[in-house]
Amino acid sequence: MKKVIRNGLILVVALGLLLVGQDKLFPPPVGQIPHGVIENRKATQDEKKHNRKIAKEYAAAGWGWRGREWECLQSLWTSESRFDNYAKNQRGSSAYGIAQLLGEQDVRSEYQILRGLRYVDKRYSTPCKAYKFFLKHNYY
Repeated sequence: MKKVIRNGLILVVALGLLLVGQDKLFPPPVGQIPHGVIENRKATQDEKKHNRKIAKEYAAAGWGWRGREWECLQSLWTSESRFDNYAKNQRGSSAYGIAQLLGEQDVRSEYQILRGLRYVDKRYSTPCKAYKFFLKHNYY
């Protein structure tokens, strides 16, 4: 009897996959959407809030950027993407994601944040120096 029920469940799931598709039956978790599955997607307000929280935690833990430095980073990335990990540059460049890094392809916010923090550190040494440059040139 158990084998019949199990086989019936397998059949129902298989038919569901054929009729509806895997994306609809088992949607991928937030932040783990494979490339090309969803085009022109924008982060929800909850996702942006989560991205901002992670960025603040990573900036403080990894670089010691708190207080004024966090405010500069928050202003910079709010201007660039509003913390949307799906943000695309509308000016025709390949900049993408939270930090609007050139050639960025990964939609994972944690990855984008870490890459953005490393970029700011290597190129400007602090978020306030990066933001000052941004205000003058409208890019960083």
